[in-house]
Amino acid sequence: MAVIFVHVRKTSTQQSEPLAIMKAGSLHWARMQLDQKACLSGSIIAQLNRFFAPEQATQSPTFKVLSGNHTGAFCLGADLTLLAQLAQHGDIAGLQNYAADYLMLVNRILTGRKDSVTSISVVQGRALGAGMVMALALASDIVIAEPQAEFMNPDILFNDYPSSVLAKKLSNKASCDIVMDVVCSGKKFSAEALYELGLVDILCKKGCADKAVYDLVARVRASSHGHIALQKYRADHHGLSNKTRKILIDRWVSNITNGDNRFIQYIRRLGRLQSE
Repeated sequence: MAVIFVHVRKTSTQQSEPLAIMKAGSLHWARMQLDQKACLSGSIIAQLNRFFAPEQATQSPTFKVLSGNHTGAFCLGADLTLLAQLAQHGDIAGLQNYAADYLMLVNRILTGRKDSVTSISVVQGRALGAGMVMALALASDIVIAEPQAEFMNPDILFNDYPSSVLAKKLSNKASCDIVMDVVCSGKKFSAEALYELGLVDILCKKGCADKAVYDLVARVRASSHGHIALQKYRADHHGLSNKTRKILIDRWVSNITNGDNRFIQYIRRLGRLQSE
């Protein structure tokens, strides 16, 4: 089977890393290139939105995989340097656009079933920070993690955003109490801990995540029942309504813009840490 590698270049003048995309038949794999700064820049979000955008309908299942390009970090949150800059200049529209683009991405992952798409997250490092990353990692239909992976959703910046996005999606995997503890407590969880709680689907040995993806895809391809099971597994996962998205965006922007100068400086300091 032919394998096509696509190197997506930067789509803006912002300091952001590109996205590397591999397509092999029905398997599409996007690796975030986050060597310089492990955060979700506006460019990365835009490119991921195109990657997860609905394609021409097909009867055969399509698998869309999201991972980092090394084991150090899956991602460390929103682009805090950019958010601090937007907040300092009172750029409400810029903040709203950033939040809207991110929620569009999460929504496309949540509703991939409509296009016979199974989303897979591969976490080999840290998935920490700004609430967004945990949603991005755990919103996928299948979560594969290596033992060194860590997950944390700190509440210091975004409060309950996007807890409501994840809660319904994860309710079929674990109890409401467990989901809210993982998403809202600000605690750090190991991959093994989330596997035991039912929020990580496959826990593999270090260095074996890629193989786990290929093995999973091969099993589903070999059995029509496997694909039917995945479709049923996702059957109750509906996307976000326009009203819900507006509420989340307004709340998120309010949390940032209501902060004083010390809060903005704090965000900026955290943003510098994302580059270390």
